[in-house]
Amino acid sequence: MTTNPPLDVETALRAEMVLCGRLLYERGLVVAGDGNLSARLPDDTILITPAGLAKGMLTVDDLLVIDLDGRLVRGAPGRQPSSERYLHLFVYRHRPDIMACIHAHPPTAVGATLAGFSLAEPLLPEALIALGPIPTAPYALTGTTEMGAAIEPFVADHEAILLAYHGAVTYGTTLLQAFHRMEQIEHCARTLLAAHLFGGARPLPPERLAELQEVRRAFRAAGRI
Repeated sequence: MTTNPPLDVETALRAEMVLCGRLLYERGLVVAGDGNLSARLPDDTILITPAGLAKGMLTVDDLLVIDLDGRLVRGAPGRQPSSERYLHLFVYRHRPDIMACIHAHPPTAVGATLAGFSLAEPLLPEALIALGPIPTAPYALTGTTEMGAAIEPFVADHEAILLAYHGAVTYGTTLLQAFHRMEQIEHCARTLLAAHLFGGARPLPPERLAELQEVRRAFRAAGRI
């Protein structure tokens, strides 16, 4: 009996990145040429989306490979890596366990940062287990290394961070996991907005909150989130 050879890692990641770009676009988490996605390759180079292209319309050949200093290694002629690559590279340098990173502009969540409303308060049980408190990093100029400095206090202990006045960054062991975390940020923001329209969110009792935090610790230890 013969078996098929294993799928090349980069080929698989290219297909997954195109899929996640389309999902981000279809969910309204990015528009036009906004947002960027990346994934760590086995040789520690980084597969990343190009600057300026709509993430819902990418092809596998549009994607580029850069090194950990942000220099282009290979890619289609005329394509340039995302100007926000330094945000991604900061995550990879500080979290060797992370294999994929997504930056998007979830509108309700970004609106919360414009209003000065924090998503860090643990109100939604599912969000607390999946994401933990969602901190907001201070504003940093897009496309600069300042963005890395802005998220530095949160990178070690969080996989979902809001960027004030700008967007959000999520990361994980796969692109789909990073995408799901981005989707959960926006769902959390929409739910909390609805709660405030209904008169305000009521926090969980402390003992139930402690219970959920224990569940999150157990899930993280088991690699389930």
